[in-house]
Amino acid sequence: MDDVRTYTGTLVADLVLPGARSLKERRAPLRALVQRLRNRDLAAAQVGPADRLQRVFLAVAAVSGSEGGVGELLDAAERILFASDFEVGAVTREIRVDTFASGT
Repeated sequence: MDDVRTYTGTLVADLVLPGARSLKERRAPLRALVQRLRNRDLAAAQVGPADRLQRVFLAVAAVSGSEGGVGELLDAAERILFASDFEVGAVTREIRVDTFASGT
């Protein structure tokens, strides 16, 4: 039997859009940011309280067959975050590996 390993990475960013005076003003830049992340084959979702006017907590997830591959995807996600309209506060990252035994 061969073992199959999958590497998953999660990044959570605390983002601030200082000029936003309403949830509507924050929505368009957030939607554009999430789309840029998804275009890079990353999953992205707003997590945490959704009713804050200027602050967003965004989770980004990546999956790869290697630790280096998932690390590169999370690096790309960070570059996209820092190039966005948002100010980036704290960013946390975690990479985990899961091993599955194939049934051959």
